[in-house]
Amino acid sequence: MKKTIIYFAAAAAMAAACQVENLESPQTAEGEPFSIQASFQSTKTALDTDGWKVSWDDNDALSVIAVYADGTTRDYKFDKGEGDTFSCPKVYSPEDITALNVFYPYDENQYDMDGDYGRAGMSFGSGMQQSAIDDASHIDGPLYGYAELESGEGQVVMHHASTLFDIQVVNSSDKDILITEVKISTQDGDKNMTGWFKVNPQTGAVEPTSAYKEAALPVNEVTVSAGQTGHFYITSAPFKLLQGKTFSVTVTANGIQSRFEKTVESDGTGKFAAGTVNHIKAEFTEVEEVDPNLTVSIEPSYMAPIAASGEFTINVTSTGDWTVVPETGIDDWLEVSALKGSGNGTVTVTLKELAGGDSDVRTGKVTFRAGVNSAVLTVQHGYAQQIGNLVWAKANVGESGRFASSPDDPGMLYQYASNVAWTNNYPDDDYSNGITSGPEGYPTGAKNSPQTWPEDQDPCPEGWRVPTAKEVTALMGTDTDNKFGWLEPSASGFGAPGVACGLSKETAKAATKDNMAGCIFLPCSGNRAWKNGLYQNPTHVTIQSSTIANVAGNNDGNAYRYVVKIMGSDTKFALPSSPENKWGYGELNMAYSVRCVADNQTDEQ
Repeated sequence: MKKTIIYFAAAAAMAAACQVENLESPQTAEGEPFSIQASFQSTKTALDTDGWKVSWDDNDALSVIAVYADGTTRDYKFDKGEGDTFSCPKVYSPEDITALNVFYPYDENQYDMDGDYGRAGMSFGSGMQQSAIDDASHIDGPLYGYAELESGEGQVVMHHASTLFDIQVVNSSDKDILITEVKISTQDGDKNMTGWFKVNPQTGAVEPTSAYKEAALPVNEVTVSAGQTGHFYITSAPFKLLQGKTFSVTVTANGIQSRFEKTVESDGTGKFAAGTVNHIKAEFTEVEEVDPNLTVSIEPSYMAPIAASGEFTINVTSTGDWTVVPETGIDDWLEVSALKGSGNGTVTVTLKELAGGDSDVRTGKVTFRAGVNSAVLTVQHGYAQQIGNLVWAKANVGESGRFASSPDDPGMLYQYASNVAWTNNYPDDDYSNGITSGPEGYPTGAKNSPQTWPEDQDPCPEGWRVPTAKEVTALMGTDTDNKFGWLEPSASGFGAPGVACGLSKETAKAATKDNMAGCIFLPCSGNRAWKNGLYQNPTHVTIQSSTIANVAGNNDGNAYRYVVKIMGSDTKFALPSSPENKWGYGELNMAYSVRCVADNQTDEQ
């Protein structure tokens, strides 16, 4: 039988989930047998205690929503059989199925996007917090799969791209504990727990595209009462642990970090396989009380330095004793001068030059803690790339004043002369969902000023700014001398399509995530419309500039500003060096991606 591979990452899968409509009750009366083969066999970790298992249990089931050629949908329950095969005895007209949405675990109301592990339309991501001991409302995105099928296909092979950890915090003490963070980590330097990852469509193998050794969950001050157990949920990329290696859970309770460490003792491999739920216990028998009134703050709380290495001063303000806790896995490029102090003081952060050259980008966090309160320093290092006489950032702007976590991440969208960040729906296109209005508060309509982007409204991090049209032209080239090449994820290693840019087209087209050869990568990001704020054009690469174009506005009274638009390939584009082509311009209330340039330079350099 012909097999189809379902492959996905969390962000890409969410679009399909939100488009499911016209759902009916689970089909039971008619149909033909249909099966889904799980791509990872049942496995068991070889840790020393607790019996942590990574496997499909015999009573596991999947919710499967089938989309048919006529646009209707039906939902089914698929039960586990032999060899990790999930089957349904009666699937209506399988030859007419055009797509499958697969959810784990099964829930009879899964099609309402609110199953046991939350809503499939919301993947757990940066900045989200767990706000109750059993709340996983943003967790189950990575346990969802989507595939388009050709008519008449038989068995479907399902590939998950993540694994879910259920951290069970057992409070066996006689005092309540306040949880503010839970994280998992390994001692192996090559484990990919939080970085971008992909599934190779040719082989079905999960391939990491970066390596991080820790995945942390911010917790919104959740209390686990004496004698109770609280559940906290973390997703990560799948990984393996070899004999003698360790896996740890760190729980911050009452302002104090407690580490629970396990060692792989068998001769085999303990695999935290994709698409599985891992139940992990962390038990507290004694709880230390701390002063809840202690405070701590730091300045700055975010750094994205241009220099390849150097020392930076962090000012600490506190009402008592404080500790400094760098996250696991950043000690090869970041050091702090002191791990504790009292009252007001300073800490020196030393950043080392990264070994990976122009391809290396790292993000790390350092927590300053006093009692139950904390302040977090975020450091994004290696985000600078010199091209010609200018230094460009390696990633788009995410939240205002911060870069996105990876060059793959399209970041957020910004209107001209504004530092307000609007959500980026990539890769979804809201027009296809029948949405008729943009996000609440989005300014719409014609706009024709100011002439330049005000400094106090610049969304770039400190030390960076929105580039001028001349600088953007120097980066991208002209109609007759392009300095960019289109890259597809399957060849480049990036998690999204886009362009490498800054050098000759031949050099740019040969760039990969592991070797950018001096270029920078711009991912597809789309834009928001000026008339209604709708998200559109997800296949477009866009980049803002800071000045109004010297041409007349359109018939609606809008002024234009220079904008790069590369539309699905390096043969369809518009550059700001083409004044006769108004597609090289954008209305001022259109929202586009922002890529920053170092602000101690000018386009005359």
